Amino acid sequence: ELLQICAIEEVEASIVGTFSNDHRLVVTYAGQTVADMDMEFLHSGCPRRTLEAVWTPAARSTNASVIPQNLHNVTRSLAPTLLSLLRHPTLASKEDIVRRYDHEVQGATVLKPLVGKAGNGPSDAAVLQPILDEKTQAGIILSNGVNPLYGKIDPYHMAVNAVDEALRNLTAVGGDITHAAILDNFCWGNSTDPQQLGMLVRAVKGCYDAVLGFGTPFISGKDSLNNEYRADGKRLPVIPTLLISAVGRIDDAAQTVDMALKTPGNLLYQIGTTRNELAGSHYAEVIDQGSFANVLPYTTVPQVDIPHAYTTMKALGEAIRQGLVHACHDLSEGGLALAAAEMSLASLQGVTLDLRHIAVGKAPPRPPSEENVPTEEVDIFPAAVDIVRLFSESPSRFLVEIAPEHLGAFEKHLRLNGVEDIVYVGIISHTDRFIVRDGEEELINLGVSELQEAWKGGKS
Repeated sequence: ELLQICAIEEVEASIVGTFSNDHRLVVTYAGQTVADMDMEFLHSGCPRRTLEAVWTPAARSTNASVIPQNLHNVTRSLAPTLLSLLRHPTLASKEDIVRRYDHEVQGATVLKPLVGKAGNGPSDAAVLQPILDEKTQAGIILSNGVNPLYGKIDPYHMAVNAVDEALRNLTAVGGDITHAAILDNFCWGNSTDPQQLGMLVRAVKGCYDAVLGFGTPFISGKDSLNNEYRADGKRLPVIPTLLISAVGRIDDAAQTVDMALKTPGNLLYQIGTTRNELAGSHYAEVIDQGSFANVLPYTTVPQVDIPHAYTTMKALGEAIRQGLVHACHDLSEGGLALAAAEMSLASLQGVTLDLRHIAVGKAPPRPPSEENVPTEEVDIFPAAVDIVRLFSESPSRFLVEIAPEHLGAFEKHLRLNGVEDIVYVGIISHTDRFIVRDGEEELINLGVSELQEAWKGGKS
């Protein structure tokens, strides 16, 4: 039967041997034995190499003992910051690249890479509905997570965050985290270099803790090591990078949602806890380092509370499949500000946000393997709270659109399933303005067209 399938698909297949019970690998050619090897030697006979791995935690900056005089100006000039984030090469539109590849192959794409009224909003994941002989409503969800900037600080948290982001993107379109699998793709420097190997070991520990915590298996992957380049006569390693891809199944592809806003008057809620976690953030990329060190002298790389993340994703995925959510977008690079701006520009709908109800939480519990790694409490200047609320990249968070008539059922479902960090943050307006306030103070007021222009590479 297998050979018949291979013949139909024009795949060459050959029978090359049979299993025996003699614990030996025997290979013959034209009646002559060319290999006869004991299996114990095959698997364990080769001596294993022992390599040295070194990792030193990055020193925490403590250069700000008093509140700098220009702090208020830095923390209140937020519209230019948002536009800079939208223009950042990592965050800006990839439409030109996406459309080079035919993502409509065989017409199976239910949720496309670009969505929304404008047809260019960045989808959290893709959903495919294969054309099969048997009629089915089921779909396949594909998503990913990656942020090498975190790896410059701690590859362990880069790895856990990448797993969290891949599963978060899968959840955001309606996927079921309990029926998901992941793949890794490492791109690293020379593994015989103790520092490069030390970072790799840290990343692998992060993968290990993440998959045990989420209960999500690695089913495949690719490791590309020894990636170096020459510059000024020196051999330099590439930035250590880990891409995590996730694949899942949804029983009814019609239950998926995208990230584009739908109806003026609908409510916007943030799901998940915001913390002072801007180390390795894209906010740190778009402002000068001196200002960043002054505004946020004591900040950390995002850290995942895995049990809480699992609970949140499981409950939110169920709510989406029950039809209680009209739009959903994960909060990752650029934080709440970028997620909300992307939802707005995708739909060409105005938004009004109010940050005053968003509390800044404490550091999450540490996984067992990290209990001996030094840590400190993170301080924050009161004037910088809105920076954290808007641009922190704390993991396991979502921005969701809820119709007023579904709000009670939505909140009840999440709270009954152990999710308490639900906060109202705004409303879809009838205007074409993207407005962010902290109570009565206006922090950002931009036209949706300005968001579009910046995201597509314009000067804005």
